[in-house]
Amino acid sequence: MQQVSVCHVDAHLRQQPANVPTSPHDQLEIGLIVVNYNSAQATTQLLVDLLQQDRSSFALTVVVADNGPSSSGLVSLRQAYRDNPSVRFEEMTANLGYFGAAHSALETVWKGRPPDWTIVSNPDIRLQQPGFFSRIAHGMAGNGAVIAPRIVSTRTGLDQNPFLRGRPSVLRMNLNRLIPRVPLLFWLMQTQCAVKRAIRSRLRGKLAQPATASSNIYAPHGAFIIFSKEYFRRGGSLSAGAFLFAEEIFVAETCRRLGLGVVYSPTLEVLHDEHVSTKTNPAVRRYLAEATDYCARKFFS
Repeated sequence: MQQVSVCHVDAHLRQQPANVPTSPHDQLEIGLIVVNYNSAQATTQLLVDLLQQDRSSFALTVVVADNGPSSSGLVSLRQAYRDNPSVRFEEMTANLGYFGAAHSALETVWKGRPPDWTIVSNPDIRLQQPGFFSRIAHGMAGNGAVIAPRIVSTRTGLDQNPFLRGRPSVLRMNLNRLIPRVPLLFWLMQTQCAVKRAIRSRLRGKLAQPATASSNIYAPHGAFIIFSKEYFRRGGSLSAGAFLFAEEIFVAETCRRLGLGVVYSPTLEVLHDEHVSTKTNPAVRRYLAEATDYCARKFFS
């Protein structure tokens, strides 16, 4: 993928007309929270993608929730966007995890009054579909409290949504608790998943055509989730009880408890450069063990 430097960002901002609404509260509002951890390059690319979108018919606020240390590389990026009212940077007091940082940013920026649509995103997302936000603003009302777009892996070309079409069994969830705690089982699971992805990637042209119609699902993929205001109005939150990896089940079970719908909408599409932040992190297995234990105890006991 093309690399985007901060210098390019600065030039891009000078060339772009300021089409941020002067009275955002008179228009539909979309908030997008990017959770950054040592992923300055990916965050830079995503910000450029976001601000190239047509924003003339709604107000867009992008919040970068920075979980990284002061050396995370966002200093130059903050400087590049210092005069852009559509972009805010919120530095976390510590690494709060994925939904932890998103929850903190949502409460800090919107103070209990979330926008019409709230999006939580990994930094390793590329958003290049023309009119992406316009489709949300003008075509998603009533489709579900949570929207799962098509998330295409740039590594395999496969759609990562739906994350789960149906609710897993108690047995499945308890087995998931065991796997990260046994190194051999964890390695076998990772190997099996890699082989399955490779086979599906090779056969994707021969498989059934990608879905084009929306459908109800159990859980959305956590890399990019779209929440309607109704999700929060009915009592939903981003306050998951695990540092990483529990967000899909947490959102699914929150919607299940509140009687809200999760909808897979393949007319919306983003690209996913997978695992920019976590691929070399030695704590991944520990975080996964904590997340599976939390989900099993909280929702499947």
